Amino acid sequence: MSIPKELEQVMKLRGGSVLGKKTILKSDHFPGCQNKRLSPQIDGAPNYRQADSLRVHGVAIPTIVGIQNVLKHIGAQKDGKQARVLWISLREEPVVYINGRPFVLRDVEMPFSNLEYTGINRDRVEQMEARLKEDILMEAARYGNKILVTDELPDGQMVDLWERVSCDSVKTPLEVYEELQLKGYLVDYERVPITDEKSPKEMDFDILVNKLSQADIRTEVIFNCQMGRGRTTTGMVIATLVYLNRIGASGIPRTNSIGRVSESGSNVTDNLPNSKEAIRRGEYTVIRSLIRVLEGGVEGKRQVDKVIDKCASMQNLREAIATYRNSILRQPDEMKREASLSFFMEYLERYYFLICFAVYIHSERAALHSSSSNHTSFADWMKARPELYSIIRR
Repeated sequence: MSIPKELEQVMKLRGGSVLGKKTILKSDHFPGCQNKRLSPQIDGAPNYRQADSLRVHGVAIPTIVGIQNVLKHIGAQKDGKQARVLWISLREEPVVYINGRPFVLRDVEMPFSNLEYTGINRDRVEQMEARLKEDILMEAARYGNKILVTDELPDGQMVDLWERVSCDSVKTPLEVYEELQLKGYLVDYERVPITDEKSPKEMDFDILVNKLSQADIRTEVIFNCQMGRGRTTTGMVIATLVYLNRIGASGIPRTNSIGRVSESGSNVTDNLPNSKEAIRRGEYTVIRSLIRVLEGGVEGKRQVDKVIDKCASMQNLREAIATYRNSILRQPDEMKREASLSFFMEYLERYYFLICFAVYIHSERAALHSSSSNHTSFADWMKARPELYSIIRR
């Protein structure tokens, strides 16, 4: 089949099981995605950084060369420092590599918005990626071994381009990391799908704890999402909490005393403290209610705050919550105010669950890091404390 003159016609003719009608393959790298203040700047790996001097790293979705450059930087190759790496992708969206560059499936009508698959597990998202690869190769065979992809220009405009492909130039992320292992890179790959801008679910915390606890204490842990900001920073915070817990540095005493507290309310605006210092410390009503009820909550919050600051090169969670708080109070546009309110609630929930998690891993420390698998999961630990859910819902 010859290449249609109208590019829109290509999208209308798409009939793959994943790459279907009105879907596009958008480049995952776009102008402005790199934070120029970060150091070192690694080619092909935007927003790479390390959490303080710990064995925890974060990065945006890298190119294949970018992955290699990060692994070389850390020394994760047989002829290097022989550092072992656990690479955890938090992408929920189906991703495919074409000629070494990452592309993501998007709706043609909403090219800047992720397609959400909340609740999808690793197996299913990787099955989607394998079928997406098949769809790309089948479609390319109709157009002279070319596939239509979408890039983003510096001014934000979208441009459609034909990319020449072959069986060897289209790879799923899983295939990329398996090939890197064969080339001598010391990297283990995991996938824990999390919805963008959302808090990890209790099951996600449990999966991450299991993966992190099973790894050697000297393993370098790398997280990526798309921008390497929200989900990646949350993953870095979780990994740092687990690491500090493993080396016995969490220091959470069994106490729930927090001094003077204010009474909780049910109105969202009750969660908007007025004092700049209270805002900086994240002392929202729902958080104060949590640490009043949760034994060890005060030190749990203190530990989370310290770790958030260690992992804040791309995003400081408390500062992000404060930014949306200010937008709610000052934004005259009702729709924008509602959007800020939604983000505020999502980020506050993330902060809430991180504090719960910090207390959980301290209480389960002995069982989590023993050779036995007999420990209470975070999901069960939360279920045993229904008052923690009632506080966040209220």
